Amino acid sequence: MSHERVNLLGVCASPRKGNSLFLLHKALESIKNLPQAGIVDVEEADLHLARLAPCTSCEGCAKTKGECVIQDDFQSLRDRWVRADVVLYSVPVYHLGIPGQLKCFIDRLGNSQRKVYPVPSPRRLKIVGAIAQGSHLFAGQELAIVFLHQHAVLLNCLPVSGDGWESYLGAAGWTRAQKDRDALEQEYNREEMDARVAVRACETLVRRCLELALILKAGGHALREILEKDPAYTPFLKNLGEKNILS
Repeated sequence: MSHERVNLLGVCASPRKGNSLFLLHKALESIKNLPQAGIVDVEEADLHLARLAPCTSCEGCAKTKGECVIQDDFQSLRDRWVRADVVLYSVPVYHLGIPGQLKCFIDRLGNSQRKVYPVPSPRRLKIVGAIAQGSHLFAGQELAIVFLHQHAVLLNCLPVSGDGWESYLGAAGWTRAQKDRDALEQEYNREEMDARVAVRACETLVRRCLELALILKAGGHALREILEKDPAYTPFLKNLGEKNILS
């Protein structure tokens, strides 16, 4: 059986390089141990220096078929997001939610992508996984993850969790109120249980994301003739390519 490649985009949305990046890297490093490792292409986006202005609701993208008229780092990240089969977000909790840089990106992505295709709800069917870490055990990690899942559903993508009991919705960690950028890494190296659980959740999350992406691609090829009759599936089929992984 031949295999089509899977494109994974890992997005670290922290304004600094630290604990969120550590968890993302642990997830990405674990891919090498998976059976499908040889067919996974990984891109990484670190937003700590990204210039991402907020959406002004100017509706300029309605006149340009989805091209945002604000020129900054949005376009590059948008292009990588569009071509990805799997998007894995890693975020610190900010005010029980996600950081402003990522919120600006998601707002502009959602508004502009609605204008790309002449159908109201284009089916992208990307797999979306979410990792969140905060200072305390109950610091809003699940709220941040749920927001990212809702973002996935709004863009007709599929949110995925890892394996229980570590991963009910995604992967979550906490720094025990330590301010160090490497607090989670320190906890992990000391073999603290909570840090180890967070890393295991990251590992099963990325595994299940990649598996479901392959399942969707196989189904897309098997049902291509049916899906091509519905323009809503155009973005999914564009990413699917022509190669039949079932042959």
